[in-house]
Amino acid sequence: MPQQTKADRSAAAKKGAATRKKNEAKSTGGDAKAAAKSTAQAAKNTGKAAAGSVKKAAQAVAKRAS
Repeated sequence: MPQQTKADRSAAAKKGAATRKKNEAKSTGGDAKAAAKSTAQAAKNTGKAAAGSVKKAAQAVAKRAS
């Protein structure tokens, strides 16, 4: 096996750094996507709960009126 030159080592280091940076970006993107999905689901659940509360309140008012 031929001896590795300083240029070879430098190129390998740059390639490794680029790979680590790419992998970190993928990881961070996935975390952000998961957080956004979770937030959207929470907002949906809050909306459903509010709609249910309004419906119950309307039923209570109608019951008192009759």
